[in-house]
Amino acid sequence: MKPAKIVKYSAIVLSIVLFVIAALMAAFIYLFPREMLKSIIVETLQKSLNRPVSIGTIDYSLRGIQITDLYIYDTDKDKPFIAHAKDSAIRFQLLPLLQKQFIINYIYLNNGAIHIIYYTENKIFTSNLAKLINELLAKEESSIQTQIKSIAIENTAIILENPPEVLKPLEGRYSISTLCKLNESTIDLHNLSITMPQNRGKVTGDCAISKKGNFSIRGDVVLHTCDLLWVYGWSKHDLASILPYRIFSGTVSNLLITTHQVQGTATGSCKLANNAMIYITNGFCNVDIDKGKVAIANVKGKVENSTFVLNQLIFNFDGDIQSIKVTDADIKLREIAPLLGNIDISSINADITGNASYTGKMIDADVIVSNVKIGPDGKILSINDKVTLIIKNNQCKKDAIPAQVYSVPCVLSIATVDTSFKKFIINAEIQELNLNAPDITNIPGTGKSKKEIAIPVELSGKITIHKLIKDKLAIDNINCSYIMSRNIISIPSFTAKIFGGDIAGRSIITLAPENPQINLVATFNTIRLQNISSYVEKYENRLFGNASGQLQVAIVPKEPLLDRIIGKIEFTIDNGKLANTGLQNGLSIWLADLKYKLSNLEFQKIYGNFHLNGPAITINSFIFNAPAIRLKLNGKYHRYDESDIDISLEFSSQFIQDLPNPALLQLAKYKKGRWYIIPFEAKGTDILNGKNIKQVQ
Repeated sequence: MKPAKIVKYSAIVLSIVLFVIAALMAAFIYLFPREMLKSIIVETLQKSLNRPVSIGTIDYSLRGIQITDLYIYDTDKDKPFIAHAKDSAIRFQLLPLLQKQFIINYIYLNNGAIHIIYYTENKIFTSNLAKLINELLAKEESSIQTQIKSIAIENTAIILENPPEVLKPLEGRYSISTLCKLNESTIDLHNLSITMPQNRGKVTGDCAISKKGNFSIRGDVVLHTCDLLWVYGWSKHDLASILPYRIFSGTVSNLLITTHQVQGTATGSCKLANNAMIYITNGFCNVDIDKGKVAIANVKGKVENSTFVLNQLIFNFDGDIQSIKVTDADIKLREIAPLLGNIDISSINADITGNASYTGKMIDADVIVSNVKIGPDGKILSINDKVTLIIKNNQCKKDAIPAQVYSVPCVLSIATVDTSFKKFIINAEIQELNLNAPDITNIPGTGKSKKEIAIPVELSGKITIHKLIKDKLAIDNINCSYIMSRNIISIPSFTAKIFGGDIAGRSIITLAPENPQINLVATFNTIRLQNISSYVEKYENRLFGNASGQLQVAIVPKEPLLDRIIGKIEFTIDNGKLANTGLQNGLSIWLADLKYKLSNLEFQKIYGNFHLNGPAITINSFIFNAPAIRLKLNGKYHRYDESDIDISLEFSSQFIQDLPNPALLQLAKYKKGRWYIIPFEAKGTDILNGKNIKQVQ
């Protein structure tokens, strides 16, 4: 057949079809005018739904019957409506309508709303929509027969009002657009778009809802700037302080939602609590609703310059981590800090590469750690070298780690005590610790650091300092054991060499920033007084001898240190010498011949018992003994204020046997038995000045 004839016959057939359609439409409009059709639709809907129904207007269009302002009310028309469509359209079969059978093929809804309200009825908590659905399912027959193939929804709101506590996080107004394809076993939602309430973001994609068997939703969706904080509302705990995830954008493929679980594979980016971004690829997530558990697997993650693979993460709805496994980590600790929840590592940074896992409270790791810095700019601890650290079942050991503690070079060793991973042994060896160095500025207790140090684990071990320098004081060969928990350091034992002698004892140190304190109990042997006098300018070249004794003091480690010592000290001095005593200046003119004998005194044994209260010292007894002379002191001494000390000078005839007779006659009145006793007193702000030491007449 020639093309021209084909076109001719086709035009004739098309004309006949259009004529028939026009005739049918004209017949339908004639048989069912608008008001009659409106009445049929309203009556059918009301009978089927058992709810009041109203329609504004209806009209005929190519899309079907156009309806404006369709309302479906609750049982009482005065109550808020269940559903409303500002603009809607339906298509139905014409011939069954002649027999008053209303068979719907297609529905279109635009600019509508579904209003879900929860309330208590007969002591049962339910909603208006749930009640309607239950009634429809209970009916054996419906006055509405449907052969619907598709439902188009545009800009329709779902308003969830006053939900029960279990659904409270879902409260709000949602906006939905989609094309629903009704198949035999599924409802397919094409071009689905859901705008979440309260600026929580938007979800788009395609999915399918099962019509047979157990309820399920499957599909692939895209999340656009979805706020995750509302999800945490299902937990009884403050998950926002544990989980750092805030706003997610990306895709979720193979999404599955049932009454028992939610799972899918996500790729995208998420803003964290500190506004940093984490980028994830192919991260599988399963939420087990029945068990209250979340499992995440095979996530490739990136935060700033840090990358890692999260092979497994399992935690419950309360945020408690049960298992975690990370491989191929190449991270900077401070960059991933938000992922650690409420664990504060703001003063810690380190580069870490390797693998780690946590299961059943047990940690396994094979990592390389470098550029470790604790405190501002690494002031507290700094480790620059790469350190390989192997942890197996919460246990590890590593020796000879070069480090800097408060800018002081040292060598550290570390080991776990048990499998709790809360107790560690850390040993340190320091060649020289110079407390005068300008870099050492924030050691706890100097008064310059206001942040309290509170170690969350228990540390113990041994510290060796070969030389410690403070001002002009040098302490050698310090060896001590220690136990540190929170802000308390207990030193069960220590030894050191100081002022040419030995000291040993125990101590407790409190690192509270407002009230730091050192409690010290010690014994000392053969301390050379001439070394102490060189440290204190006023006593320089005036005290000599070897001192041994014990002390019990509390020290506030702030300058000036000598003014912040409280406690007591008891000691003996062998072969002591007191130079330039000042006693000679306090003698009366009648005893002037004694001056040269009292200027410098030597004693076989000296005994002292003092109470210390900062710059104030109470001298309970201070006794200088020699075969022919004794010196006894007691009273109050103050380094800056008035002092008042009683002095008793006692000597035998042997001590003054070389004096001329006139001097002996003057001393006769002081003789008691075989001893001469002359009283002195030292008063004033500087009793070491001879003019303040006077003989008591």
